Amino acid sequence: MENNKLTKVDAYNALQSLELCIEMFDSPLVRNCDELEIDKVILPAILKAQKDLGFNPNEQKESHLLDGIALEIKRSVPNIRLAEIPIAINKGILGDYGDFLGLSIVTVIKFLKCHYTSWKRAEIAKQLPTEEPEKQIPTKEEQLDLARHHLLDSFERFKTIRDIGYSAVYLYRYLNEDFKVISFTNEVKWKIYYRAILGIKNQRDTGTIKTVINNIPKKDFELLNEFLKEYPDEIECAKKVAFTIKKKELLIAIKNESERLALIRFYNDLVEMETELKDILDNESNG
Repeated sequence: MENNKLTKVDAYNALQSLELCIEMFDSPLVRNCDELEIDKVILPAILKAQKDLGFNPNEQKESHLLDGIALEIKRSVPNIRLAEIPIAINKGILGDYGDFLGLSIVTVIKFLKCHYTSWKRAEIAKQLPTEEPEKQIPTKEEQLDLARHHLLDSFERFKTIRDIGYSAVYLYRYLNEDFKVISFTNEVKWKIYYRAILGIKNQRDTGTIKTVINNIPKKDFELLNEFLKEYPDEIECAKKVAFTIKKKELLIAIKNESERLALIRFYNDLVEMETELKDILDNESNG
């Protein structure tokens, strides 16, 4: 090792062993990455953590329950590096950042924030010889072009094997917020939200999912259960849950599930109408 810098072999081994090293700063900042790039790092890290904890990891379930975490990471710790994410999660489950209370979107973000502000990271950062030039942030047009590619690919997968292939939250938000092609009525939106409430409740009741939902304290579901019993009308119940419950983690889970269901509803509608998503996006671009 020369000048406190690892050889390429040592650096590779250090990163694979989830050890802090200066080479982790060679990876891109998460704010310069799209959600799919982050998902490709975060999911394997979560699965490894589950395995290390003695749980039975399931990639499909983990992917579903952590839907939207990439966007939350970009929002909460935009200047962390991709290679640091597995390191931070590993340190977190080992208790380096306080008592470990289970894996969830909230705890993962906590691990990343604690890692990013840790003195160990700061000391290693001081070894950087110079401030390396940052990658230019993709323009909005470039981001939309990439999202369009992912959307068209996802829709083709859905038509053939009924699988979306990407983060449903990521796809839905581009369709809804940027391309503005989803035009469900408020009634439909609230009914989808109600279905999401039932889905999240069922996951918690059956205990079939090992992360996120099971890590939300059971008491947080008490008010949710009361509303489901007290308000038989789907829309009324959905509004009561959305405007009354204050538990952020529970609301995030319901919102992510509702957006997943909304995307599937939108894709199903297109299939039934024999309409291509490409035509919808083209019309919106030319409109």
